[in-house]
Amino acid sequence: ILIRMMFVPTVYEHAAALIGKTPSQAAQDERLLADGQLAAYGLYRHDLISVGLDIYNVEAEALGARIQYYEDSRLPSCETAVISGEGDLKRLRVPNPEADGRLPLLLGACERVKREAPVPVSGTLTGPFTLAAILRGFEDFVLDMLDSPEFALAQLQFAASVGLAFAEAYIKRGINIVINESWVVPPLCSPDLYRAFAQPAEKQLIAAICRAGAHDAALICGGNTTPIAKDLLDTGTSLIMADWGCDFEYFKDLCGQRGVSLRANIESGAVQDGDVERMGNELRQICERCKGYEKLVVGCGIVSFGTKPESVLQFKRLYQELFAREQGAE
Repeated sequence: ILIRMMFVPTVYEHAAALIGKTPSQAAQDERLLADGQLAAYGLYRHDLISVGLDIYNVEAEALGARIQYYEDSRLPSCETAVISGEGDLKRLRVPNPEADGRLPLLLGACERVKREAPVPVSGTLTGPFTLAAILRGFEDFVLDMLDSPEFALAQLQFAASVGLAFAEAYIKRGINIVINESWVVPPLCSPDLYRAFAQPAEKQLIAAICRAGAHDAALICGGNTTPIAKDLLDTGTSLIMADWGCDFEYFKDLCGQRGVSLRANIESGAVQDGDVERMGNELRQICERCKGYEKLVVGCGIVSFGTKPESVLQFKRLYQELFAREQGAE
């Protein structure tokens, strides 16, 4: 059986650079956001497009967080927490994805990219743990888990409700779902706290997304998630990510037991630096440790705004050469 590894670099703010715009300009304009993603696809011809830019700000902004936009290459940043106590949580309402904040902007950009690109298109949403931590402030949310667990669970429940509403709007448009949840990675969140708080909320959200009509939902957590790899799979996700530094072989074995797709990443820094030797070495290690896995996706971390397109194209050429050699060895 010939195995084809999917090639999926993570292109968010880099897409803005390709059309000569700043991240803040593209993040606030539906046309520019779609233009950037389509320009990236025209150049790189990757196998899947995830539409987004400052992916952890969108829901928080729709809930009242103040987002700082910039005139330079910096990413928009969240300047304020929203929840200072239980009263604030009780006053919050799940945003309407068709009307509130930039949620409609993301939906519209996804629709256009889906119409114009011949590959699967995914919409991004913030995972419940990460959204709860942003709304509350990370340190305060960790303290809530330790000292006020019922309050922490209520925040997670609300965050999962926000994610489901956004996901349902994507599903209605035939857009795939990617849940971004990188704030659960150790040591930001210990494995014990992950299992007690984050995982149940993720499991609930993914089950609800599938009931709403999605065929699957990917759970993307950056960093070294080896200590919680099995727990991530227990959420019911259809895809998990192993960043560079993870135990790829362990991830492959776990994913193989569940029939789940594995995204294995080289370091985005290698792509940013245009380091051909490093990119090649890291790709070969992924191939060796995940050899023969039918549901392998090859990518890198988020491609930076300043990464030269030639570096991404070199990454793709190395990937294609490696794939061709693997096919020849079959």
